Amino acid sequence: MADLSSSYLGLPIRNPLVAASSPLTASLDSLKQLEDAGLGAVVLKSIFEEQIELDGLAALKDAEGYLGHTDGYEFIKAISMERQIDAYLALLEGAKKSLSIPVIASINCYRDGTWLEYAKRFINLGADAVELNYYVIGADPEKEGREMEKEFLQLVRSARKAIDVPLSLKIGSAYSSLANLLRRFDEEEVDGVVLFNRFYSPDIDIERMKMTQAQMISGKDEYALALRWVGLMSEEVRYDLIGATGIHSADSAIKLLLAGAKAVQLCSVLLKKGAGSAQKMLRDLEDWMKRHEFEDIEAFRGKLAKKYKSDGSQWTRVQYLKTMLEAQRM
Repeated sequence: MADLSSSYLGLPIRNPLVAASSPLTASLDSLKQLEDAGLGAVVLKSIFEEQIELDGLAALKDAEGYLGHTDGYEFIKAISMERQIDAYLALLEGAKKSLSIPVIASINCYRDGTWLEYAKRFINLGADAVELNYYVIGADPEKEGREMEKEFLQLVRSARKAIDVPLSLKIGSAYSSLANLLRRFDEEEVDGVVLFNRFYSPDIDIERMKMTQAQMISGKDEYALALRWVGLMSEEVRYDLIGATGIHSADSAIKLLLAGAKAVQLCSVLLKKGAGSAQKMLRDLEDWMKRHEFEDIEAFRGKLAKKYKSDGSQWTRVQYLKTMLEAQRM
């Protein structure tokens, strides 16, 4: 029987399939189902820094009549924010008591600030690791990419000082020099980086002529971007690289592991097909390992990253040129 055990941010896990932050990781019953389905670890549904602030402002609006008191403003805002934190702490506490697999707290943040205090409380309650889900869009034409990346690195530096459990970053791909940024994370001693976050995308309803939300479920081919960057960087950095987005089958998970991923995060496939889809992926992974006579994950992890390390063009231009030549022959 093939050994599927792996590690995630230095934590031992029974296999490299991890449930990503999603609505499925927002309740204790669902978390138990994910563990029963065989997932190696779970990332709790992200707590959003912006949402906590917005809810605090909404509470202030609802309580305008009480704000004449000197301390009314700060008191009501603090109570609203504390309510959300308490709910998250209750979920984390229940998960730690009920599950035997690693439980990772997730914070969706957009600046250096009070969320660090949330992280400390999650750690005190037993979170095995913390994932920072960093979401910014370079939509300000006056702001240079270098300045945005400098702010990101400062946030990571602050987090590393405050967080004494394994720390991972879940990021997007839109940076001026992604390879350089990934290398800089190594200097900040993070434990892992998840490639990539699938951010909210806007759409337009052309009949109502209103803004709406684009499809949030990933397609089965969207793993390609993560595959390229895992392949390029897994031999260049000390920390774990984790593949995410578009992983709907054992095939795509295997590809990312061959490229050097330490593990993969599953989200859309679990939402579409249920927790049982992880069981099929694990069976298919084990069958593939048997066919290729790999006794454990480490026997093939990073095999292609090592093979093409001296020629990074295999991950960048070569396949593009081959595709163009094939198109010309048609």
